[in-house]
Amino acid sequence: MKVSMTKAIVITSIFPPTPAVKKFASLTNKGFTLYNAGDNKTPKNWKVKNTVFLSIHKQHSQFSNFSHLVAENHYARKNLAYLKAIKDKVGRIYESDDDNIAYDFFPCFIEKRIKLSQISAKPAFNVYSLFIDKKIWPRGLPLNAIKKSTFKIKQKEVQSLIQQSLVDLDPDVDAIYRLTNGELVTFDRGKVFAIAKGTYCPFNSQNTYWHPQVFPLLYLPSTVESRVTDIWRGYIAQRILWELDSELIFSSPSVYQERNVHNYMKDFRQESDLYLRVEELLQTLSKISLHGSVSEMLLTIYKKLVKRQFFQESELEIVNQWLTEVS
Repeated sequence: MKVSMTKAIVITSIFPPTPAVKKFASLTNKGFTLYNAGDNKTPKNWKVKNTVFLSIHKQHSQFSNFSHLVAENHYARKNLAYLKAIKDKVGRIYESDDDNIAYDFFPCFIEKRIKLSQISAKPAFNVYSLFIDKKIWPRGLPLNAIKKSTFKIKQKEVQSLIQQSLVDLDPDVDAIYRLTNGELVTFDRGKVFAIAKGTYCPFNSQNTYWHPQVFPLLYLPSTVESRVTDIWRGYIAQRILWELDSELIFSSPSVYQERNVHNYMKDFRQESDLYLRVEELLQTLSKISLHGSVSEMLLTIYKKLVKRQFFQESELEIVNQWLTEVS
């Protein structure tokens, strides 16, 4: 399939085409093509118009060296759809999931340098508290930061290379929230905030914008649980953003989620590192000295985190192959 567009929406899905997938695929009038990386459970006859579908077989065929290293039956298969979009020379990558349905005004990301309210609250901040007056927090937030509400705010001109738009109804929260509350929510409209250097906010892969300058940072690690991979990726990306004089932006929702069925206790077990090791991760990232290109900084971080056993040693081989592919 010849791809002439400049924007991609990237997902991975093991289900037959969902309403969310069909809605994303229909956004040709906005210049989008949908990319889906399949996995072993994805139906072999999966097909949607205006979609680049990569089965496991196609992934192995087109990107053999990298594809055979990435874990199967894992969210990290999404890496292959990122890689295909990058090879197709798309100008922007927007990512989501197969249960997030786009509002008619999707997307609402900011392409230019703009003056925004900048939030500072070291070391970590519950960004959801800016969008709703309820006790709810994003997956991956240190548990001791849930109740913290003190922060500084100022106006600053920002050029953001990575942006997270929130998700209505069933947003990306951890299993503790779902097991103890689980209330569906609707966030405030029309809000946008930048997150200052030194302040970490977990961001996920549900409704996220990536500029080509930071495409190497899309990499999802394979040697952690699927419920951990995009959160660790997000914290790593934030640390590198600060070296690029850029800041993460959060904005009001442009999608809503009708969540696929989950086993919350299974999610809880998979999320254990998010509860027990996130503070150690942030401390480690903050102490790392970085220099060089985006790819060089990414590799420096992974070498350090492998030594600290956040990832298995085999992760370095996969990262190196990823960087070879995207260079």
